[in-house]
Amino acid sequence: MPPQLPTWLPWSPSRPSLTPSRRPLKKSDRDRKKKKTRSQLRFKSRLSRSKLRSQTLPTQHIRSTVMFPALDQSLMSTKKTKKTRFICIGDTHNLSPYQGGFKVPKGDVLIHAGDMTKQGTYEELKKTVGWIERLVTEGVVEKAIIVAGNHELTLDPPFYESYGHNWHTQNPQDPEKCLSLFSPPDLHPAITFLNHSSAHITLKSPTGPRTHFKVFGSPYTPMHITKVNELCEGSRWAFQYLPFPATKSEEIWEDIPSDTDVLITHGPPHAHLDGWPVEIGRYGSIETHKGCEGLRRACWKIRPKLHVFGHIHEGRGAQRVMWRDGKHVTGIEEGCACSYLEAEEDGDKLKVMTPGAPELDDEGEVSIGTKQMAEKIEGFTHDHAQMEWIDPGAVDERISGKISVVDVTKRTRMFGGVGLRDGETLMVNASIMRSAWPYKGVNKAVVVDMELEVWEGG
Repeated sequence: MPPQLPTWLPWSPSRPSLTPSRRPLKKSDRDRKKKKTRSQLRFKSRLSRSKLRSQTLPTQHIRSTVMFPALDQSLMSTKKTKKTRFICIGDTHNLSPYQGGFKVPKGDVLIHAGDMTKQGTYEELKKTVGWIERLVTEGVVEKAIIVAGNHELTLDPPFYESYGHNWHTQNPQDPEKCLSLFSPPDLHPAITFLNHSSAHITLKSPTGPRTHFKVFGSPYTPMHITKVNELCEGSRWAFQYLPFPATKSEEIWEDIPSDTDVLITHGPPHAHLDGWPVEIGRYGSIETHKGCEGLRRACWKIRPKLHVFGHIHEGRGAQRVMWRDGKHVTGIEEGCACSYLEAEEDGDKLKVMTPGAPELDDEGEVSIGTKQMAEKIEGFTHDHAQMEWIDPGAVDERISGKISVVDVTKRTRMFGGVGLRDGETLMVNASIMRSAWPYKGVNKAVVVDMELEVWEGG
């Protein structure tokens, strides 16, 4: 069962009214209150008006303004947690951090979301396993988790038997030999390979966070038919299934355990970091969504803390997703997190306050504008509650020296300064390659700082 989510979301019948209710005061009580707090209210009034002037945005920017309600302590876990650092990568396509391909910052867990190679040859796979093992043995990370991708042709034996000759006509491969690289005794014990399977990861290093989590990893992606060459269509890739609304696109994700903390899939869910720019002549480009709708619906049911994927190189980035609570709703099932805004429209200011942190006017009351304006502003809030990440490492590293970190711990300053809540999901497209074939440019690894539960021995 999904965890109980907040009831303050804007579609909830129990959401707070925009007109605050207050107990009527007697005239004598009201006079004493005004006299006692007159100087304080004047100061707060000036401060409030100053903030309103500096933070008010034009109408076209309303959708990008995100503020959060006060923390509901009942939603926070009472168990001991510690910050755990995930180094998220995917779509490395034969690049190695030890050959200058990209950098891997120090962390606790490395996640590789698939497409380690270009065609999944034994030499390509051995090279990738080698540098991941080196990261572990050198202490860059304590654990590593790997899933395959559609380019790991040999790791999908049924596919390779049927279509492998289209790719490896000059150098046929042995799928069993390739798979042996990802199982004992060849695979390092600190590395976990997930082939549509789950595991329980426990961090035991004395210098680490000593946390634990349940993870599910899968290489599967929906087919997208694009011609590769005369022998092979784009649909002939490993680990693929017919896209939604085919039954398989939902059934395949029913294997994800309901208590999964970290989900790793090679491909993205629909409408989340899955944009593929399509050129439309002189009018520029538009984005089409290549993610799986069946996977998105599975995420809505399971609501993992972290979902890492790649596959669509152009979608690289991070989003914090708040899922719609209650009954199934047609279309996007993510909830809106943008009901608390400051806006300006035709010179008439509307101020919708964050509950729990009111700013008072001269009369000691919360200023929220008019009900009519509140109804207008609701029209600008969007049902797709994905809070975009501004990459601190986006500036050239030679200038900024910063890593591309996403912090959703309790002390974060990102996403409105509120840590990840129970029932929310941080989604990360961790593609290292910046574009589709022919590959041009690379991204940094996405570093995720997240609170996880400490295990009993921790």
